[in-house]
Formats: sequence, C-alpha cells, structure tokens
Amino acid sequence: MTVYKLDKKVKRELKDSHKAILPIQYLSVEILDILWSYYLLQTLPYELDSDDRLENLRTLKFIELLIGDIILRLCKFRDNDSRSLSFEQAIKDLRKRSATKGRVEGLEPVIKKYKVTTQNIENHRNSYIAHLSKRDRTHLKPTSEIYEAIQLAVQIVDTLSGEQNSYSIEGIDLRKTVLQDRP
Repeated sequence: MTVYKLDKKVKRELKDSHKAILPIQYLSVEILDILWSYYLLQTLPYELDSDDRLENLRTLKFIELLIGDIILRLCKFRDNDSRSLSFEQAIKDLRKRSATKGRVEGLEPVIKKYKVTTQNIENHRNSYIAHLSKRDRTHLKPTSEIYEAIQLAVQIVDTLSGEQNSYSIEGIDLRKTVLQDRP
C-alpha cells in the first residue's frame, strides 16, 4: 500500500493560498451553486411525462437531490458552527478590516429576517436530510420559503461584497433568470 504525504512546504503553501481567498468570495461561490441548482430545478418538467418508469424515478430523485442541495447550502449560511462559513463569520471577517466595516452596518435586521425565513428549511435539514428525527416527514411544513430565502441570501452577499455580484454559467445569467420577479 502506498502512503501519500505532503511535505511541510506544500502544506504551508496550500494553507496560505486558502487564507488568501476571502470568506465573502466563498459565500459568492455558494450563491452561484444555489442559483444553479434552482435554475436546474426550474427547467425540469412539471409533470412526469415519460412512459419509462425508470426515467420518471430518475427525474424525481434528481428533483429531490437538487432541493436537498439548496436546503443544505441555505442552512449553512445561518449556522453558528465555526466549521462552516456563515453570514456571521463573513461579517466578523469584514469587521476586522477598517475599509469594509461600513458594509456590515444595517445588515443585522436582514440577517435576522433570513434566519426567521429559513427556520422551516432548517427543520427540514435537521429532520429529513440529516436524519436526526425518528419520525417520518409528514410533520414538516412544505418548504415554500426557499425562493424568498435565496433572494435574501443574494441580497446579503451583495451587501457584504459591496457590489451586485454576477452569477453566470455557460452564458446563462442565473441572477436574472432565477431572481426575475414572480407574480
């Protein structure tokens, strides 16, 4: 069996390059992933129209995986766990820099609204996705607030960034496509 080890110099370089990326940049990548998953979810057919039952099951599983991915990422933003990046950790990082302190002023009410909006989503994550409940899913309310949570998350990340971020994949403007005004 071969054992692979990194020497100290490579480890230090990796650690230094990781520190060079600001937390707000990580949050922006998370938003891009959320918008991409939501876009894929929007583009799926509303009805299972295939005569192939396996294809219909595949579509249902894909929908379930996309929703689970979105829920996990939205909940990560609200967590206080230092092992994952949250809005509060990004704010702490920005407060350390005098040039960016102004960005965080006035964000507390928006983050509080985000936490209230995502409470039901967190219940889904804890009970269903993380399998922390012995009960089935019938006690959970529908996650109808996902779209609003995505809008708030994008607004918070834009404020933390100090500008309106652009989110595009393969020429698709995800910000425009996903966050377009809905009736």
